Amino acid sequence: MPNNRTKKGQLLRKRYTRKRHSVLRQKAEYIPPEYTDVTATIDAAAIRHNIDYLRKISKTDVMPVIKANAYGHGAIQISRIARDHNVKMIGVATLGEALMLRNSGDKGHIVAWLYDIHGKELGEAIRKNIDISVIDQKHIPTICKLAAKYGKKVRIHIFVDTGIDRAAIPYSEAIHAAKILSSNPNINLVGLMSHFIQSEIKNDATTKKQLKLFRELRDILSSKHNINFEYVHIANSGGCLNYDVSDFTLARPGLAVYGLDPSGKYNDKLRPAMTVTSRIIQIKNISKGADVGYDNKFIAKKDMLTCVAPIGYADIIPRSSSGKLYVFINGSKRKVLGNVSMDQIVIEAKRGDKVGDVVLLFGSPHNGAKQTAYDVADMSDTITDELVIRTNSTNRVSRKYVNM
Repeated sequence: MPNNRTKKGQLLRKRYTRKRHSVLRQKAEYIPPEYTDVTATIDAAAIRHNIDYLRKISKTDVMPVIKANAYGHGAIQISRIARDHNVKMIGVATLGEALMLRNSGDKGHIVAWLYDIHGKELGEAIRKNIDISVIDQKHIPTICKLAAKYGKKVRIHIFVDTGIDRAAIPYSEAIHAAKILSSNPNINLVGLMSHFIQSEIKNDATTKKQLKLFRELRDILSSKHNINFEYVHIANSGGCLNYDVSDFTLARPGLAVYGLDPSGKYNDKLRPAMTVTSRIIQIKNISKGADVGYDNKFIAKKDMLTCVAPIGYADIIPRSSSGKLYVFINGSKRKVLGNVSMDQIVIEAKRGDKVGDVVLLFGSPHNGAKQTAYDVADMSDTITDELVIRTNSTNRVSRKYVNM
């Protein structure tokens, strides 16, 4: 029969084999940047500028939200930029995102608010000192039981619903939940949080009502129940930009960290961090009457010079922009002809264009770009959030970081 040393050796070999196979799978799914045809260039200086501006305008500390792979900007790199810029707390949506950051080497405070109460990620998050937002009073016994099991004093934020009716503790149950949590020896009740419905609108009655409810709850918990919080936060990007939130201890902007105003209008106080480009791979002449792309959506009215760029709706461009989309080549605005394909677009060309020339989809005016994410979102009948996050949907867009 095998002895303990043999069994241990077999177990180690199995673990090594599983890890090796996992690495091989990841490599097989990864396209090296030099082989990709679309580049998202992320300006670290813009991220730092935006954090500074949001701190200044909100008059409070800032917790950048880097959920959804930092809105398509790359969560691990953005977390490192933020930490190097004195960011003490990072926000994500899911515990899986929080654990990814922790496993990448991030040692700071991270808070997450979406999870399966029965999932194994909850215990792992507690074990790895992730801040957890309680979104349901019925979750409290499970969280407390796991905290005792792991011998941890878990840092908890109460996520209170002030009107948005999503994942959060109902307002009427918030005081009771806070009292239960604050009395548990395994819980460190550090945060009170909520979320706005439409703070991108200035002087909005709904937002003002939410602020009133949130402030009343904070004050009641403090004055009547002696429950005080290190972190009190409700302000998202719109909250920072449009409302006085200086009496709170923290703000948690997402989109504005990346230089985009949630109103959908260009804000010259923010600096868009992402620039998306491709390159011309073919230049060709087409004759009058020629069809371009699928479904006969563009028929040439004259002999034309066109060019092709290997970027399409599999990469970042919404197909809904078909017939409305423009790009920039060599400093001039060019129409994209016909329907956007999965892998390529056909563009009107000019004499002097050549294979290898840069095709700009959007970028920052601060860096000389003449077309922004706002422009492309408008052409696509969508919002800038959805546009930049589309870089997550494919491994064909490489990210390049500058001004690190």
